[in-house]
Order: sequence, then structure tokens, then C-alpha cells
Amino acid sequence: MFFSRFLATLKISLIALKPTTEMPSEETRIYVGNLPPDVRTRDVEDLFYKFGKIVFVDLKDRKGPPFAFVEFDDPRDADDAVYERDGYDYDGYKLR
Repeated sequence: MFFSRFLATLKISLIALKPTTEMPSEETRIYVGNLPPDVRTRDVEDLFYKFGKIVFVDLKDRKGPPFAFVEFDDPRDADDAVYERDGYDYDGYKLR
């Protein structure tokens, strides 16, 4: 009984934390996952430069599948990049 109430409360909490696409954030850094194994920093920059000024690209490709953090100057640019590139097919890899 207690456990099922706990799970119900946890589920409600997680739903409350789920971000919506209708509400812009103030975040300027985005996560880019599911990158191809041979990706380079320049490739990531080429994927996102059209959305606005990129401040920094932090590519993590040493252990496991590569991923990156891309930081924009303006949070609106970050929101646009997430909207346009989420699910984008890049060299056979679906970005997330």
C-alpha cells in the first residue's frame, strides 16, 4: 500500500518536471546525443551554426557513444536548435 502510493507520488513528480515545447527556457546549453562515432567538433558546429552564435562545443568521444554539449549566446537560439535538430537524421544517426 505504502509503496504504491509512493510510486504514484513519484510519477506525478516526474510529470511535473517534464519540459514542454511550448515554454521557452533560459538555457543556452543543449545536449546532442546519438552522434556517429567519427564525428568531429567542426561537424557539430556545422550542424548548429545556422541557429545562432555558438559560444562553445564540448564533444565527448573518448568512452562510449559520442555526445556533445553546444552552448549558444542566446537561449532562443538554443530552443530553436533543439526544436529543429531533435530527431534529425545525421549520417544515419537520429540525433536526440
